[in-house]
This record gives sequence, C-alpha cells and structure tokens, in this order.
Amino acid sequence: MNNNYLFDMDDHMSEHPSAISKKAKGHVWTEKKAQFIARYLRAFTYVTKHGTYIDAFAGPQEEKVYDNWAAKLVLENEPKWLRRFYLFEQSEQQIELIEELAAEHHEEGALKKNRKVEVFQGDMNEELPKFLGENPISEKQATFCLFDQRTKECDWETVAQVARHKISGNKIELFYFLAQGWVDRILTDKLGEGNLEKVARWLGADDWECFKKLDSDGRAKYFVSKFLNELGYAYSKAYPIFEHGAEGRIMFWMIHASDHERAPALMDAAYSGIGLALPEETGVIQLDLL
Repeated sequence: MNNNYLFDMDDHMSEHPSAISKKAKGHVWTEKKAQFIARYLRAFTYVTKHGTYIDAFAGPQEEKVYDNWAAKLVLENEPKWLRRFYLFEQSEQQIELIEELAAEHHEEGALKKNRKVEVFQGDMNEELPKFLGENPISEKQATFCLFDQRTKECDWETVAQVARHKISGNKIELFYFLAQGWVDRILTDKLGEGNLEKVARWLGADDWECFKKLDSDGRAKYFVSKFLNELGYAYSKAYPIFEHGAEGRIMFWMIHASDHERAPALMDAAYSGIGLALPEETGVIQLDLL
C-alpha cells in the first residue's frame, strides 16, 4: 500500500469507472478528460465518504457521444457516496439531455442517503453565484466544482466567487479547463470591443496581449498562479490532455485547485491511471504556496 493514501489505490483506481466504454466514440482528448474526472472523483469519494458535485457546463462536450460525458460518468461512479449534484447548462438543446440524466439518478425523499440532482438552465456566470447565495454550502461539506468550458465562457469572477464561498475550512475544490488548442483562435488581432470585454472577463484582467504571447506551458502556469496567489488555494497544478492520447499537441490544460493536503497525490494517481506521464515529466512545474 502507498503510504500517501488511506486505502490501496490499486484497488480503487486501477479499473476504469463503470460507465467508460473501451469502444467510446468521439475525440480521444474528450475521452481522456472524462476518464480523468471520473477517476479522480471516485478517489475523492473514498476519502470524503460524502460530497457535493457542481458542474458549471454540464452538457456533453460532443453531440451524440455520451460515453465520454463527464456528468454522466460522475453520476454513475461507484460507490454512490456523492449525494448532491447541481448541474448548470445554457444550451436549450442540451438541457433536455441533462434533465433526462438527472431523472435517472435523482431520489425523492428527505433521507440524507438520498441523491439529489438539480438542473439549472441559463448563463452559469449568473446562475451559479445566485444559487450559492440562496443555497449556502456548509463549511464541512466536501464540494467539487467542474468548469468544463469550451473556450472563454467562464468569467474569472465566477471562479473567484465559488472559491470564496466558504468562510472557513477548505475552499470548494476546483477543476478548470483551459482550451489551449483553441486559445490562439479566440485571441486574434481582430477582436472587437465586445469580444475584448468578454476576454477580459474570462482572464480576470486586461493583459490578453501578454497572455497570447505565452507558450502553452506559460499559459497553464498563468492560471495556476492565479489560483494560488489571487484565490489563495494551497495547491494548484496543471495537467495536459493531448490530441492523440499521450502524443500530439496539447488540446486542454486541466487545472486543479484544492486546499486538501491529499488532493494533489490523488489527482496524480488519477492522471497516471489514464496512461499519461505526470506533468513534472513534461516540464510543467507545480507552484505550491510556501
């Protein structure tokens, strides 16, 4: 047994989550993302024995490809110790799919063991802060929030509000997606005023030209630094998802932020478990607070 864990990681991380098909269709990078999320949250529940899951962009990333749908995999994970699921989505087309998924897993009743799955339609930059304001999450409730944006839909202020939601104890754990494969396309020299405002909200700053000049690793470190220095997380680390499994260009950076001392090791184990070399081996440095 690895002494970094309270349980044998081989027992709980070596197999794929039940809903992941070896014959899953769609892009390889989408499949790897979904596997990574599901594997980590499986370990997360073994540690916490309870929990709340928030998905800010809950619809499937690829049309008619549901084997790689993160929200679906998380809901189908075993053991079913996560009890509260809050799923946000703006697309009317996808909201129907999410509501069908929620209906399959929602359990009526007031028992603590019952699973509660709620769906919210609208711009999550408005709906998520509103929800948290009206439904505060307790300080002791282990909570994980996924920001699986496609490019620049997530305002940094929204991330900050989620991070600052709890008054004391560990902050809500975050998993944030940086669409490296599409960043240059959205940061063109022909950005109009409206798009410039949107990019500024996304970055939480007006330095988009400086951000554009950074290489892929630099962009990942930019956000890692924001999680550590602006939001005050104890740990943050960026994990690359490649175009062809373990090869090709980086399509996404999956950036993890947590206050829990065991979270980094669990995330490393989940990443290794999908067959990828840990970020330290690819030249990405973890920037922990001193």
